[in-house]
This record gives sequence, structure tokens and C-alpha cells, in this order.
Amino acid sequence: MNKHFIVIGTAVLLLVVGFSGCNEINNLFEEFELDPVIKRANPYINKIITNDIQLRTYANSIIKDCPSNDKECQTNSIYRHIVENFNYLSDPTGVEFIQSPQETIQIGGGDCEDLSILFNSLLENVGIKTYLVLSETHAYSLVYDVDITNLWKYVEQSFIKLTEDEYGDNLRQTYEQSFTLEGNHYWYYGGDGKDFGDYDIDYMNITYVITSTKALDFYVVPTQEDYNKFVDGETFMNYPDCKEENILSLSDVCSNLGSYGGIILSNKNWVDADVDVKLEFYLHPSFYNSFKDNTITYYWLEGKKCIVVDCTSGKWGYPGYDTGIIGKKTAIDPITKEYTYLT
Repeated sequence: MNKHFIVIGTAVLLLVVGFSGCNEINNLFEEFELDPVIKRANPYINKIITNDIQLRTYANSIIKDCPSNDKECQTNSIYRHIVENFNYLSDPTGVEFIQSPQETIQIGGGDCEDLSILFNSLLENVGIKTYLVLSETHAYSLVYDVDITNLWKYVEQSFIKLTEDEYGDNLRQTYEQSFTLEGNHYWYYGGDGKDFGDYDIDYMNITYVITSTKALDFYVVPTQEDYNKFVDGETFMNYPDCKEENILSLSDVCSNLGSYGGIILSNKNWVDADVDVKLEFYLHPSFYNSFKDNTITYYWLEGKKCIVVDCTSGKWGYPGYDTGIIGKKTAIDPITKEYTYLT
């Protein structure tokens, strides 16, 4: 009865307003009939732009260093770009202000809906399927069909770079000196072999450039105690892959050292040697130790892993980081407007 009444009423209205008002009335009719979930989501998903040459160009500039068709690299790169270049901006008081991707780019920020709309639009424009997720108080994204292992690799690289940017001066130690090494004498530079200090470090690399007027022997040892044993003629530990004898010049890197050791130079000649040394000790930060309790959060949709991406998580967040949003959550496909509840 009611449905027929609506149809008749619509027909009468069409006669009244004339043919030019047909689209407006159809829109009103569709809105009346709309699923309440889609009705709520429409203002947001209608802002997601999936086919725009300017957005595609913008996204491509962000992912240009990623391997071709590497969805995980592209997802991580676009996430990093947003959290590092856009601010969280609340809506004006009492107003639900929904920005287009272009407006968010122009303003340089937005709230959770705006940043999610931008993120989804950029991914969709490079062929990566997304969902918009709405809860009662929050909005974020899902990225469809993600290889968790491959993604984790890029997340680790981003965190190592971020750690270097934050603590770089404490992760690198450089040394440069010219000196005379007397005949039948030895020289040592480095640490005492203890752990790496207050940082979560996987290993240390030593990069070296050494020149000498006389042939020298070169060793990399795990501790200063090994240097003392070497001087005393006792058996000492060293890294065989980083050992060189009778060298006049040497330029290389000794990698994956498990302790803060150092370098021995031995002048077995009876005459002095003029030596130039340039060293860099680099402590490689450990993503896995720092974030060993963190995981990639995902949902199964259409038989594929779809990872959570919350662009309000900040630079210490990552694709797959779940901020613990509780309550009812609905994932909506911005193109088909099909939706599913996340549990």
C-alpha cells in the first residue's frame, strides 16, 4: 500500500514540476528507498574519487620508487606520505565538514574521514582496491588482498629510516685521523665489546678506508680484550671475512657485527708507517625488538586478507596498525557500495 502510494505520488509530482524536475524527484525517491547503512556512508564514499588524472599523477609521484605492481610498497609509501605531510584537523564546531581529496591536499590536513578519503582515493587511482570503514565515532580504511610478509618488509624499512632520522647522531660514530704507527707496534680503535647501549640494535657495521706507507695487517675483533690478547701473543677472536694482511690500502665494510668491537692495525715492519684512517661505525636499529609485540591487523573479505590502515595513527603507526576501535564497524566498497560488518 505505502509503496504504491509513493509511486503514484511521484508520478503526480512529475506532472506538476514538468520533465525538467525528473532528476531531482528521482534523487528524492532513491534517497527515501536507500539502505540506512549506505545512506549514512554516502556523504563520505561519494567523496572518494577513483578515476582522476591529477590524483593518479600525485599518487604516482609518491610511489615512484616502488617496484612495479608492488601493492605492499605502494600502500606503505602512500600511508607514510599522508602521516608525514598532513595534519589532523578537527571539523568546525557543530559542523560535519567532509573534504574532497583535492581539498585535503590543498589544506594540508583533515579529520579521520578526510584523511581516509584521501588515502582511499590515491590507492584506487593506482589500481589498489580499498574499503572505507565507519564506526560510531571513527573512520579508517581497509586495503584489499595484501601480502602480509611483503608489507612487513616495507614497514621495517620505514621504521629504520624514521629511527635514523630521530636518533641518527647516536647511531653513527665517525673517526678520521692521520698518524704514525711505529715499527712492531699495534693500534686499536672501537668499543670494549659490550652491548650497544640504550638502543634496540640488531648489529653493527664498520665502514673503513685505510692507506699506509708500509704494509699492515688488518683485523676486526668483537672486543677490546681480543686486542689485548693479540698484543700479548695469545689466541684472539676476529672476524675472518674482515681480515686482511700486508695491505697498503683498504676500502670496505665489515657487516653484521654482534658486539661493539673494533679494528686492529698491526705494523710488523721495523720502520714506521704513515697511516690515514677513516671509519664509520653504524648501529643498525632493530625494528623487530622495538615492535616485537606489534602485528599486522587484517580482516578476511571475499577470501582475501584486507589490512587495517588508520591515517590518524601518526608517523609511529603503520599499515596494519590497529588503534583498537571498538563497537560496530562497517566496511563499504566505495565503487559498488556493497558493505559488510567487521567482527
